[in-house]
Amino acid sequence: MSVPIEKTPRFATGVPGLDSVLHGGLPRGSLILLEGPPGSGKTTVALQLLIQAVRAGESCLLATSAESPHQLRSIAASHGWSLDGVNITGLAEPSSAEEGLDYTIFPEAEVEIGETFDHLFFEVERLKPKLLVLDTISSLRVLAPTAAFHRRQLKRIRDFMAARDCTTVMLDEVSMTEKDLRSKTLSDGIIELRQKQSSYGADRRALRVSKLRGCSYVSGSNDVTIAAGGLTVHPRLVAHSFSAVVASPALDSGNSEIDALVGGGLPRGSNTLIMGPAGVGKSTLSAVYAMAAAKRGEKCAVLLFDENEDSYIARSEGLGFDIRAEVEAGRIELRHLDPAELSVGEIADLVMDRVEKQGVKLVVIDTLNGYLQSAMEEPSVILHIRELLSFLSRRQIVTIMTLTQHGIFGTELSSPMDFSFLADNVFLLRFFELDGALHKAFSIVKKRSGQHEHTIRKLTMSAGGVDVSEPLTGFTSVLTGTPVYHPESIVPIQ
Repeated sequence: MSVPIEKTPRFATGVPGLDSVLHGGLPRGSLILLEGPPGSGKTTVALQLLIQAVRAGESCLLATSAESPHQLRSIAASHGWSLDGVNITGLAEPSSAEEGLDYTIFPEAEVEIGETFDHLFFEVERLKPKLLVLDTISSLRVLAPTAAFHRRQLKRIRDFMAARDCTTVMLDEVSMTEKDLRSKTLSDGIIELRQKQSSYGADRRALRVSKLRGCSYVSGSNDVTIAAGGLTVHPRLVAHSFSAVVASPALDSGNSEIDALVGGGLPRGSNTLIMGPAGVGKSTLSAVYAMAAAKRGEKCAVLLFDENEDSYIARSEGLGFDIRAEVEAGRIELRHLDPAELSVGEIADLVMDRVEKQGVKLVVIDTLNGYLQSAMEEPSVILHIRELLSFLSRRQIVTIMTLTQHGIFGTELSSPMDFSFLADNVFLLRFFELDGALHKAFSIVKKRSGQHEHTIRKLTMSAGGVDVSEPLTGFTSVLTGTPVYHPESIVPIQ
């Protein structure tokens, strides 16, 4: 991913994904406001910043009035971290020391504001930190008799730390009061953490950089996850920031009948939508392409939303596909994704990792219905999918998406959302009834580059594999599910 070149010295955050959003890290010597409601991950980010500073061999200081020493140790231990090397103090005179850590807990209502600042500045002069974290400035707000007084407090901190080339991060709860707006105007940068409750499944978290004075950054909302090991930012995918690569030969299916219907292979950098009702063979067709690519030594990532890996392998083996061998060889990755637990940002991050770091050439999303469930409460889901497909196209990845339509027969089959306008190629599968038996019809309704057949063929799946008939002739209304046979036809169904 290309990042604008700047001369501003940066302070690495140690938060996975955040430096990409910030185009290199926090500007050194700046005052950064990190705000969010309780439980959004502010303290976790603060600890990651401090631990990264220790790793880089730089002195750092955490001035806290929000957490006790025991709570800080518990938070760090839950992520497998050690606070060794992190200087911790309160905003008042030290009252105790434990395990080599210098800290006190600030009793908000008992200490004069002048003493608070004297102690903080004394510790800064003594330790000469390159990173100062204040957790939280709401403590200072409580002591301030007026909004103007509070603003002078923050300005005093900013000027004192800037003179010592110390990067300062202030934690604060989200509130739209006048006092908070005053603190925003003084800050060089504002990073917002948000937490949104889902109607079902895991709550969704997001991070947004709303200000970074004099520096470039990725604007907009970025999905966030918190797990053992800390907070991870999944940067919003910006497709045009990735360079386009040279196209390779098209990807064929390894099945001459399918390739004849498609008009050859699938062009590199194209995406294909396979539509049809449940059970008609959408996943099987995508598996045909995955197996063909794997046998040529290309890596494939198959993202499963509606079934697990074992059932996918068992079903494929029943059709004669030895997918297990390709999985064990590392050429095909099967990955089950839980729509209730993953956000669209996490999914995009996973796809980018497979393409950029693992060299995947074919991505299968099975199904788009499951992808939509991950973005059920996301109003911009179409934009997410468009950006993901644009990224894959620029990297010359062949993408196959399956979409389950509601219903079995007839022309009234419906889709949860129309994605056909985004697709370069559209495969249409349908059930149809003939002579008391159920058959499957396969046709190509769209191919953006190159020619394709406009015929309809019968698709047959058995233990011997996938077979595609010669074009059906002598029939009309096949795609309605109830075809009409014309006796004058001389080429009957096979």
